[in-house]
Amino acid sequence: MNNKNLLTKNELNDYKKLLLKKYRKEKREFIIEGKHLIEEALKHKNLLKKIITSNYSFELINKNVDLKYTSFKNICALSTTKNPQPYIGICNFLELKKIQEEKILILNKINDPGNLGTIIRTANSFNIKNIIVEGVDIYNPKVIRATQGAIFNMNIFNVNDLKKEILELKKQNYKIVGSLLDKNSIDYRNLKLDKEKFALVLGNEANGIEKNIIELLDYKVYIPIEFDSLNVAIAAAILMAKYYDK
Repeated sequence: MNNKNLLTKNELNDYKKLLLKKYRKEKREFIIEGKHLIEEALKHKNLLKKIITSNYSFELINKNVDLKYTSFKNICALSTTKNPQPYIGICNFLELKKIQEEKILILNKINDPGNLGTIIRTANSFNIKNIIVEGVDIYNPKVIRATQGAIFNMNIFNVNDLKKEILELKKQNYKIVGSLLDKNSIDYRNLKLDKEKFALVLGNEANGIEKNIIELLDYKVYIPIEFDSLNVAIAAAILMAKYYDK
């Protein structure tokens, strides 16, 4: 090993900036942590740019990925976990494609990164690849960890104007289904969507779907339970299992 394989102080400082949303967006790069996420990222072309490790015996066969060695102290500086593994990856933003498939999930002002990550992971399990997110940054480290690598399979968009995105889908003859407690909502089990293109909307953990989005819904559904509410990730799983498990 020569000095060119060692992470420099300037490189460390640059990558530390990726812990902030502003710099992730500017650089179009994000951090992943741990061997599992790195292995998952390696399955995708043009995703993983660099591996940084304090394991000096670690070797990488993939010649398209740069490998740098550093101290465990520097690994900790790049990590957001309490007990980090000695592996950090630097990834390019996902290569996004125009939505063409019929399975679409829409998330309105989701606030909790763990919830978003769990929803992404569940969506992947039901082969839902298109997700439109207004709320949490999809490259937030907590989101990435919670997806367990499922996010790498996704066509997932962060948007600032969800109403505009939904109106565009409606022009393409998508029906918009929203989950909310409303006097006009119907039991989710009674909604039949066999022959219609549709997108499923879930709202904020505390406030649900915003009024300006509710106005665009074609169908309103609720999940009957013996309690006041469900965690949004659990609600998403129930509805995906009903409408997308085909």
